[in-house]
Amino acid sequence: MGAISNPGGTTQGHPDAAARGVGAGVLALWAATAGYAALLVWQGFVLPEAVPGHIGPDGGVTRWGSRTEHLIVGTVLGAVMVAAFALPAVFIHRIDAAFLNVPHKEYWLRPEHRPAAQRMLADDMGWMGAATLVFIGFMMWQLGEVARGRPFPSWVLWAATGVFVAGVVAYSAWMSKGSRWRPPADGDLRR
Repeated sequence: MGAISNPGGTTQGHPDAAARGVGAGVLALWAATAGYAALLVWQGFVLPEAVPGHIGPDGGVTRWGSRTEHLIVGTVLGAVMVAAFALPAVFIHRIDAAFLNVPHKEYWLRPEHRPAAQRMLADDMGWMGAATLVFIGFMMWQLGEVARGRPFPSWVLWAATGVFVAGVVAYSAWMSKGSRWRPPADGDLRR
């Protein structure tokens, strides 16, 4: 029960049959949050008083600020990102189905499939939030390294940005067009 047969004759677990509990994406978000917080605490001890407030596209510092400003901005930015990705996942069970935008709504928003859809949405938001925090953490770390006299070549930020954007686009495409949200072939688990 909870498994479906595919045309190749093998059996695979369906998301509706997924174990209850915290998904890998949610765990990734909390791990990224802990890593981000550790970075800020570490920077509070090792950064000099003057820290770049902004680095331009050429890698040059365009504005300087204080270590305190850097830590406050980093803390607020991190808290906003965690809230933006974690709170919807926590309260998703209270959101009216009309406001949920998922592929194959006709299947996933049925009452019997909605708990699985909620777990999958929480997991997807967790992965996106974790990726975002890692990217922001990298930028905060880069600012700190410049403050410590260890600047990066300008292409490093561009490469990191490209990897982040490509990853988000690829994951989004997999969610909307790939197998992530595809219902079973018969559209019913017959439970």
